Amino acid sequence: MKLFLFGGAETSLNQVGPEIKLIGQVIKKLKVKQVLHIPFARTTTKEHSWSGDWFHRNIKLKGVTYLNAKNETDIAKAKRPLIFVSGGSEHVNLLNQINSNPKLLKLIKNARYYIGESAGSMIAGTYQRSGRLDGRRRIIKGLNLVKNTIIAVHYTERKMQPILTRNMKKTKVKYGIGIDCVTALEFELKDWPKKFNTIGNGMVEIITKSKK
Repeated sequence: MKLFLFGGAETSLNQVGPEIKLIGQVIKKLKVKQVLHIPFARTTTKEHSWSGDWFHRNIKLKGVTYLNAKNETDIAKAKRPLIFVSGGSEHVNLLNQINSNPKLLKLIKNARYYIGESAGSMIAGTYQRSGRLDGRRRIIKGLNLVKNTIIAVHYTERKMQPILTRNMKKTKVKYGIGIDCVTALEFELKDWPKKFNTIGNGMVEIITKSKK
């Protein structure tokens, strides 16, 4: 599995457009036939750029079939699609929707390409910090695609460095990943953490737990 983990976008900094453009460029380069969008982290928003089916509305590539995980018929049509998990503040809902649907979970686990955006990146780790609309902030289990890891997004924009360090200590994971907005960490799962690339101009920080 190859992963592209994007750090999200701050609407106050006018980053939504550049983030969407960067995601579109990555998908175009991969030359896939199907994209399955998993949108469950955001069910309500006042921001027009993220409202409704924004992914289908903004990223249009010739020859690509777009599927939406909200529709069981679309999930049934999926044949090892590129998985795109978009962001939002409802992390618990996102994980519940995935874990309660065996077909969807299998598609994710067997995907050749996985693109996460904000919350979609966070759930790829072993653990994650819950979203602001999920009640009291707490540590919850992720999908564990990237094992022994916890991932923080909107990294320097929201000053997440000390929170990531604390959460590594709480969960006892070996790796912490911090990803800035309009920036992505790209790697093959089998090569992690020895080989990886970054996309965009922001910061990506990888913290390894001390052996002490």
